Amino acid sequence: MITLTLQLPGPVAAEFYAAADKLNGRFPGASPKLEAKTLMAFALARHECEDICAQFDLALRLIQGPPEPPFNPVLGQQFGRDSRPVPTQPAHQKEAA
Repeated sequence: MITLTLQLPGPVAAEFYAAADKLNGRFPGASPKLEAKTLMAFALARHECEDICAQFDLALRLIQGPPEPPFNPVLGQQFGRDSRPVPTQPAHQKEAA
């Protein structure tokens, strides 16, 4: 087991504390009571390597602005990224006759 010490922004931590309070209210007989740090650990533990990489890959592409458009058809010209079209996914391309 690895022990981490994280510093969370106040609003993020408040959401976990509110969630713990809400869950303890729904399950009053739970012993021990749920704590915010337990919910934080659960939220971190549910991700696998590929999921984490995909989330950060998209976030970093949006921040850095790569030479190619991000692989997200929702992000296009209407959001001011650039004027290049979003490439079509291979599964949706029509076969050349």
